[in-house]
Amino acid sequence: MAYDLLGKNFVPPDVHGKVTGKAKYAEDFRAEGMVFCRLMLSPMPHARVRNIDTSEALAIPGVLGVLTPADKLLPEPGGPVTRGL
Repeated sequence: MAYDLLGKNFVPPDVHGKVTGKAKYAEDFRAEGMVFCRLMLSPMPHARVRNIDTSEALAIPGVLGVLTPADKLLPEPGGPVTRGL
């Protein structure tokens, strides 16, 4: 099966949409109420982040919130999600 197309002229069925820009990718779809996020990392490798001032980000129109490590979204080790792993 893997070698059926070797040496043959084959045009993938989606090639026209890709070369004309009409093909839809995951990034092209939007849903009502959809929000986006952006991950911000320290500009210094191996640096220890001592504090995070989120006031400027929260002042930008359209920003719904800022997540920081203080929000503790992950369960503690041995908690209900990791227990038994």
